[in-house]
Amino acid sequence: MGKNTLFLRQYSFEDFFHGGVGYADAEKIMEKSGFRPIEFPHHHNFSLRSKFSRFIYFLKTWGAIKNDDTIVFIFPVFAKMHRLLLRFLSLKKGIRFICCVWDIDGIKDGNTDLLEKEINELKRYRYFIVHNEAMKQWLKGQVEAQEILCIEFFDFLTEPSKNNRKKTKQVAFAGYLAKSTFLESLYLLKEKSPGLIFNLYGPGCTDKMSSQDNVHYKGIVEPYKLPGSIEGSFGLVWDGDSIEGAGGSLGEYMRYISHHKLSLYILSGLPLIVPAMAASAPMVLKYKIGVAINSLYEIDTAIEKISEDDYGQMQENMKPLAEKISNGKCLSDAIQKLMNSM
Repeated sequence: MGKNTLFLRQYSFEDFFHGGVGYADAEKIMEKSGFRPIEFPHHHNFSLRSKFSRFIYFLKTWGAIKNDDTIVFIFPVFAKMHRLLLRFLSLKKGIRFICCVWDIDGIKDGNTDLLEKEINELKRYRYFIVHNEAMKQWLKGQVEAQEILCIEFFDFLTEPSKNNRKKTKQVAFAGYLAKSTFLESLYLLKEKSPGLIFNLYGPGCTDKMSSQDNVHYKGIVEPYKLPGSIEGSFGLVWDGDSIEGAGGSLGEYMRYISHHKLSLYILSGLPLIVPAMAASAPMVLKYKIGVAINSLYEIDTAIEKISEDDYGQMQENMKPLAEKISNGKCLSDAIQKLMNSM
């Protein structure tokens, strides 16, 4: 291994809600693992003086990084100067890059042009850390990777809940609600499942969502405090525009990703309800921490089939995962394994 192990700091000085926390926590874990930050100055300042300072930092960093160094970074990379630095460093022989693929916006947005650009960018690298096996198989079909490791679940650097939950028909859903337009159709479940209640957490709640009789909007809770305060008996992972199945590009995206809310629910002690077609379904079933369904119309029946003993066992099965997630071991273990193999 080279003397220097570095990471490109892009997110850990930001304040995030929900999914973005996974980006910030990942960089905190990189720093804790001994990687030194590459941190451009004046991040939010676009004055001419600040741009010049960033250019000087670019030149100094370019010169300081040696051919046997290792650089880890989160993909996608948005800032132009960050992208330029990675592009120029990839021309140096011997530098090892560990690319953590946290999002594939071309699939998420249903944008084929963007996806093509992202794939071309990913082709520059050989070592990857991805969400899960489904994303690994997708990436193997796009790039000539030397090694791809999976984290399975996003790390979430906060204390697991100590709440003693009981099985009810209250289902929690947390995230940026405005993009999950299926939430506006939950009233359609009321006739078949009159006892089912959805507790929603996060920004972007529309009037159409909160006005439904079977929906309780609980507001915005600071992410690191949410596991201890979220109400319900189950955590729902769903996306897109349909309660029947994967609707739209966000629904399709579930086939490849591990949502950050998986980790939130595990830390909260909430057994999971996930789409059967989602990349997270095999993991949920493997660890016996929830159920997989094809349609939200199946939630009521799925809950009824879970005995009190089954519910308690699911909670027990989540405890070792919660410990791993809250201590940042999903990513740090993958990084260490990858570094040892280089």
